[in-house]
Amino acid sequence: MKKRLIIGLITIIFLLITIIFLLIRNDIKKNLIFKLNGDEIVSIKYGEEFNDLGVICNYKNDDLKSKVKIVSNVDIKKIGTYNISYEIDYKTITKKLNRTVKVIDDEKPTLKLNGDDIVIAEGNKYEEKGATASDNYDGDLTDKIVIDSSKLDTNKIGNYEIIYSVKDSSNNENKLIRKIRVVEKASPDQKIAVLNYHFFYDNWDEGCHERLCEKMSRFREQLDYLKENDYYTLTMDEFTKWMYGEIEIPKKSILITVDDGAYGTSKDNGNHLIPTLEEYKMHATLFLITGWWDIENYRSDYLDIQSHTNDLHYEARCGHRSKVNCVSYEELIEDLKKSIDIVKNTNSFCFPFYDYTEESINAVKEVGFKIAFIGGFRKAGRDDDKYKIPRYPIYDTTPLSKFIEYVS
Repeated sequence: MKKRLIIGLITIIFLLITIIFLLIRNDIKKNLIFKLNGDEIVSIKYGEEFNDLGVICNYKNDDLKSKVKIVSNVDIKKIGTYNISYEIDYKTITKKLNRTVKVIDDEKPTLKLNGDDIVIAEGNKYEEKGATASDNYDGDLTDKIVIDSSKLDTNKIGNYEIIYSVKDSSNNENKLIRKIRVVEKASPDQKIAVLNYHFFYDNWDEGCHERLCEKMSRFREQLDYLKENDYYTLTMDEFTKWMYGEIEIPKKSILITVDDGAYGTSKDNGNHLIPTLEEYKMHATLFLITGWWDIENYRSDYLDIQSHTNDLHYEARCGHRSKVNCVSYEELIEDLKKSIDIVKNTNSFCFPFYDYTEESINAVKEVGFKIAFIGGFRKAGRDDDKYKIPRYPIYDTTPLSKFIEYVS
């Protein structure tokens, strides 16, 4: 009897404990708040910081966030899909949550054309200038650029487009278009104007008071005329190849040349020429006295730099105006080679003061220059002596009407 009573009491106690346990467990289940703080699926852009908002976890008035176990494999430096798991073990209750984190790249690659739109004479071979591309995630994508020039016909006058496109590993795409204009070519016996400038200034107080100083307002007026009348400004490479019959040039072509490198031609002595050429997107050639000025101050995609001697641009008194024709042949050769070492080019040479002799011409030929320029006040053609190419000097007194006469 006593034994049965004891067993009964034990059973009752066990039942009471079980009931209490179940009541507590149900209370925890009911009142334990465990949920994501923020969205279940989160997208972040590659390169951005990721701050996990975590979870909300409390039981009645107790904040249990410190007890939450968090496991994450998120790598913000690598595009992909990741998981963050959150787990709470509290008084026999275990709850789990998951958040998906996607690191994405939705930024287009950068794409840049080498050079600008192109004007080409009919019949010439098109030379692709190419482009460069880079991506915030993939890095250099230049070798992934696709160039579509299938519609270009350089044998037919007209306007064309070349399409450049590139995609990154996330399939973001960028496209650019280069416009190609195929124009009428110059006739074999056509003459073109080679313009010869020296110095540029905006205001009289800049100290450029020579006849060869060109006021920028007048220079701009001349460039406006060229632009409005569809003239093409040649690079020196194009002019040289044309002189040798290697390429054709547009019928309305001119060559702009600038001598010396002083007064407004450099980035550190007035800086008028280069910004204006870049604004108008017109090409010119600077014949630089390389021993006098730092070539780095003349760098521009629109300015070719050629030789005007290294240190022989002096007036002389030996029966010739230019010192080029007063030094020994060996001294002249040495000077020309120094200049070439700086300009890294032997396309063309310009005789100081337009003064030359047969001996100085021979020296220019010997060091490898393909052509050379003088003065002359007439147009240049393929039948001209390649080492006595004439030019039109432009003075501060040259009116627009005379300028138009030169180029027409």
